Amino acid sequence: MTLPLQREDSDELSIATLSANGAKGRFGVSYVRSIISQAGVGFTETSPDEDVLAVDGSVDFAIASARIQVKCSSRFTISGSSATWHSEVHWRERWASYALPVYFVLVIMDFDDRSEWIKHDQQGTHQAAAAFWVRVNQLGEDHKIHIPKTQRLTAESLNVWAKEVEECF
Repeated sequence: MTLPLQREDSDELSIATLSANGAKGRFGVSYVRSIISQAGVGFTETSPDEDVLAVDGSVDFAIASARIQVKCSSRFTISGSSATWHSEVHWRERWASYALPVYFVLVIMDFDDRSEWIKHDQQGTHQAAAAFWVRVNQLGEDHKIHIPKTQRLTAESLNVWAKEVEECF
């Protein structure tokens, strides 16, 4: 079955097969994967239909893996001191059952328009996003996840995560 091309607001033909939220979700996971690969660490993504453990993947350290849940949004700005995300009860229940760290990663894009997410110029390809993280398997009953923007996800963040995984042994 061939899907018809559709016109977007700019009257250009769209080749998109993902919904706007689907595209944003894929961008978020890809963005996080790029930072993890910059650190030289493996990442195993959970198949979308198998996301029953409330995690999108595992960061594969030598001693053991940490799990991560990734959300991507343009509702926030990259600047500021924090962001808050509502958590589902079943997420918190699953995260609390893990013996190893679980991290919530929020990828923030300043633009909702897909054409603004990635810019290509002479110096390279630049992503208009930033990610921030917080450990969530010790949240308790709070329905909100408070993500401090002092915890920006960088390759160096993976050193903190690896240490927290190692401390579980």
